[in-house]
Amino acid sequence: MKSGLILLLLGIAFLMLGGVPAVLNFMDNQGFPVPLPTTLFSAHWFLMIYGFFLLLIGNELLVALSNEWSGRTAPTWLILVFGVTVLIGNVLQEAGSILSYYVILLALVILMNYSRTYLSTSKIGLRPTAYNYLLFVTLLISSLVVSFQAVFDLPWLGLIFPSLTIFAIMSRDLGLVLGGKRINQGEMTLAYLFLALGLLSYGSSLSPISMILAWVLSLHASGIPWAKGRRYPRVALSLAWAWLLVSALAQGNYDSFIHSIALGFLFNTVFGVDSVLMDMLIGVFGRRVSVKPSYLPLVLLNLGLIMRIAFDLGMSSPILFLSAPLQGIGILSFYVLTFRQVIPQVRNIDKSKDLIIKGERPNRS
Repeated sequence: MKSGLILLLLGIAFLMLGGVPAVLNFMDNQGFPVPLPTTLFSAHWFLMIYGFFLLLIGNELLVALSNEWSGRTAPTWLILVFGVTVLIGNVLQEAGSILSYYVILLALVILMNYSRTYLSTSKIGLRPTAYNYLLFVTLLISSLVVSFQAVFDLPWLGLIFPSLTIFAIMSRDLGLVLGGKRINQGEMTLAYLFLALGLLSYGSSLSPISMILAWVLSLHASGIPWAKGRRYPRVALSLAWAWLLVSALAQGNYDSFIHSIALGFLFNTVFGVDSVLMDMLIGVFGRRVSVKPSYLPLVLLNLGLIMRIAFDLGMSSPILFLSAPLQGIGILSFYVLTFRQVIPQVRNIDKSKDLIIKGERPNRS
């Protein structure tokens, strides 16, 4: 079994272990009339951020992006050490040990050390750009945040790691997703800085202002709503950026703020940037695949999140009990539908063929 596949499967396991109990807990908080088990895997946010997203991003840095930039993946032993380190950190967190943060810090240091690969010239002679440097800076900031969280119980700071990583990667990959549009990297870098400031200053009047500036600058730099290219990524990314704006405006409600970012911004971006997903799948399976994205996960996730925000704002209706299940099913269905298409292909596809995502022309440059 490829080491990248191990990371992928472990990440999905964390997604399930962190997501299912969270669905039950939220339904219980809503006053669901039937008693629900609410003591399973209490470290929901830790499993999602430093379990699922850390493995997802680690897979990108050690496997997919590494192969793209340097022509090779990280050594198998390093990938496995990283995966085991993340696993141990999450087990310790569930056991209530403060050592969990220091183990996760070690995992981030592993990524940060390897990310020096992206600070050198690429295999085809490209020099590092803002994208490369921001990846390294994100890991550095995230390491400092984890060190801080080991002392202070501030779960929302964990959002800094995946959110800034998305802005770092999007400073380049948005252009690939949006039909080759050139992204203003200077403006995206400024947006990155404002997003970091907004998340770090949550709870102050500076936070919403900084996050709105990050939203405006990143939207202008990318031109997501009016960009050319395939419709599905534009829809998903437009939804992601809409939820980023909601998070800036809804800071008076902690649950709305957290989940507008964690579910709305992060997962809509994951759904939309399917070119990154394809890179990951190629890195994991070593084969080119064809995937037709479905709108079902987008509809379920965003409908459930709208219902969640409605509940947070004081609305009361039995139909709102569906909010958390819809979000969970939406996320799970994305991976189920993707792998349902991928698995039958991985044994019988010609590696010499171009990567094809249905809806595009066969030849991509």
